[in-house]
Amino acid sequence: MKVSIIMPVYNAEKYLRDALDSIVNQTIGVDNLEVIIVNDASTDSSKRIIDEYSKKHPTFKPIHLKENTGGPFGPRNIALKHVSCEYVMFLDADDTYTPTACEALYEAIKNTNAGVAFGRYNRVYDDITLISYSPYDPGDNDIKTYPNFGTVTTLIWKVLYRILYGKPLKYRDSIIITDIRKNPEILKILPSMWTKIVRRDKIVEFKPFVAGEDLNFILDVFYDSEIIFLNNEVIVNYSMRFDGDLSVTKNVKFQLVLDTIQSYKLAIEKSNQEGLEDVAMMMNPFFVNYINLLRQGDFTDDEKKQLYHEISEIDRIYKNRKVMGHLLVRMIKFLSR
Repeated sequence: MKVSIIMPVYNAEKYLRDALDSIVNQTIGVDNLEVIIVNDASTDSSKRIIDEYSKKHPTFKPIHLKENTGGPFGPRNIALKHVSCEYVMFLDADDTYTPTACEALYEAIKNTNAGVAFGRYNRVYDDITLISYSPYDPGDNDIKTYPNFGTVTTLIWKVLYRILYGKPLKYRDSIIITDIRKNPEILKILPSMWTKIVRRDKIVEFKPFVAGEDLNFILDVFYDSEIIFLNNEVIVNYSMRFDGDLSVTKNVKFQLVLDTIQSYKLAIEKSNQEGLEDVAMMMNPFFVNYINLLRQGDFTDDEKKQLYHEISEIDRIYKNRKVMGHLLVRMIKFLSR
């Protein structure tokens, strides 16, 4: 087998078959894919569906947990212990691969020194599908066109978008990055696990965050690897669904908001240690998203105090952030009071 795929599953019966079918139908051939599916103590029919597919496909490896781990980091870390292939990919149970996803990433990374290769995704809403942002594509994208930031008007967002993301660079089909510090613009791309293939010897454990664990995982890989970005290859259809228990990271709860800001702090600390000069290029877009989370949440006074403490710590370590970085941190502090 050529590639291991890790899939965490929790109460995903509505969409799980679509996700698994997208793996079965890969052009690389399902027999070349080791599919490690970790059922995080689902209470719906996910277990039955996983077992059904595992009986049909010998390369599927089901793992059923008796107790829920509290977030995708748990199943992913468990699955990593069972990986046998040189390269690893990830897929969420409510998303789907494009037919050529595994083959495109595997062909890009094999026989190279790269530790990671990745492409883009389609963000799929009920009424529109948008391709993901890329600093090497001047066209429309999911962030530019559909920010979904509540009361932010289109005009205000156009201004913010230009400040946060800057002028797009010249279009390129692909790019090889030998040192992320020399191409920090790549860090403006959403740190999605499911668009990437990672060499196994570059993989570290996921941090125990309900949200933001992917950001720190990707940074650990990026700072230690040569990177290949396929600007012209769509890897995943990322479904924007709001189905209660299906994904804890799509519900605004205190633990999610706390873990998010703690993951940001860890990312800033890591980037400071690695000598990244323009940390703001990476973090400011995340802080805009965090402001939206805060606005949607309903927190107790004690929870607000804890959040205020975390953003105060970030205020202390957030270097070279320029005017926009200062404004965003001040706004988060104000909303956390």
